[in-house]
Amino acid sequence: MKQLSLLKSQNKAYGGELLKTRKGRSGPRPLDTRNTMHLVLRSSRARGRWSFLRNENQHYIKKIVARFSVRYGVRILSLANVGNHLHFHIKLGNRHAYRPFIRAVTAAIAMAVTKKSRWNKGLGKFWDYRPFTRVVIGFRAFLKLKDYIQINQLEGFHGRSDAEWIVKNRYPINSG
Repeated sequence: MKQLSLLKSQNKAYGGELLKTRKGRSGPRPLDTRNTMHLVLRSSRARGRWSFLRNENQHYIKKIVARFSVRYGVRILSLANVGNHLHFHIKLGNRHAYRPFIRAVTAAIAMAVTKKSRWNKGLGKFWDYRPFTRVVIGFRAFLKLKDYIQINQLEGFHGRSDAEWIVKNRYPINSG
């Protein structure tokens, strides 16, 4: 453990609202092919007919994510569609695949939801921030992220507190 203290601890999160601070912009985006990653895409404009929860838009999003994950070798472990943001639990096959994957997915989702394209302009800025990513290190963090994404999946059908209760009590404890 003493040897590990010699290494500088690195921040494992990047993007989203972290880019508002100087500390958040201090280094490059950490990418990891050994550990999984939490990815969040947020758009405050995704309301009404542009909401990610509309059946038509949900279909487009699943199709787009499946197509580009196969193309770029990114495994999608889970996906939570919350309406105005998307939570992904991903595993990169190659660190150089992240940039083309995220560019393709974000552009395709924005164009599919808004029905705009490069030639049919007028969209403006669709995504609020750059994608937020966090490297998930350790089994406990893996399980916490799994629960967090499951809560977000249920939040669309139930309230936040109900979703948390469902996930917390999904494994009944046998007392006898």
